[in-house]
Amino acid sequence: MSKKLLLAGVVALSAGLILTGCTSQSSAKKTTTDKPVSINYSAAASLQGALTEIDKTYEKSHQNVKINFDFAGSGAIREKVVAGAPIDGVFLASKSDADKLTQAGKGADAKAVLGNTLVLVANKNTSVNSSKNLTDTLNAAKKIAIGEPSTVPAGMYAEQTLAKLGLATSLKPKLVMGSDVTQVLSYAAAGNVDLGFVYKTDAMSNKNVKVVDNIPDNLHDAITYYTETVKDTKHSKEVKAFNKYLDSSAAQKVFAKYGFKSAK
Repeated sequence: MSKKLLLAGVVALSAGLILTGCTSQSSAKKTTTDKPVSINYSAAASLQGALTEIDKTYEKSHQNVKINFDFAGSGAIREKVVAGAPIDGVFLASKSDADKLTQAGKGADAKAVLGNTLVLVANKNTSVNSSKNLTDTLNAAKKIAIGEPSTVPAGMYAEQTLAKLGLATSLKPKLVMGSDVTQVLSYAAAGNVDLGFVYKTDAMSNKNVKVVDNIPDNLHDAITYYTETVKDTKHSKEVKAFNKYLDSSAAQKVFAKYGFKSAK
């Protein structure tokens, strides 16, 4: 065999080995990137409609990511995370719960994303109507539903409102507690209570209730929703990416449609 033929063979073999190696590395990289990731994400009950819609769009552009939602009261979510439940990311309806999660060493990267308004609702067919005097409206009711204040931020804001109005003690026997704001809304919609404290976004989602009063912001703490990444998650990168998207203009447009305000 001539030296020229031998040299050509060596060059061809080397090129083949290099190409095979590159192809192998490329395939391995693609496999890692495209590996399906399932995220357990817990969010305040009032976010269910908006997040369900947002997720449909998000998963179309992130086909390797599957987000499993659980909706509940923010305090209950925080307690689950602290107890070690398999939760990767959270979206909480109060600064207090977000701060407590961070202080417990269980949450990181807390960011204010949304705002909301507290309202008083009643069954659409009742004779209860908006009044210039919120105190008179509340005193006239026989049953008033609020979320459990220790675990439901909307309930905490309602409790603060009653305290500011000087009604916390006198109206206590009339209060009916709900496990989350969605349950409070269902009580009012069904006419099981005369009034219910919910968010504006909840009232917009149910045709069987009417807004009796908008609660002034100065009667309670600011209503702010925070995203956080659970420190123990194995999918920190994917959770942070989703949380970042929730603060994007595209997601904010969907939230606005459901009645939320931007926290910016």
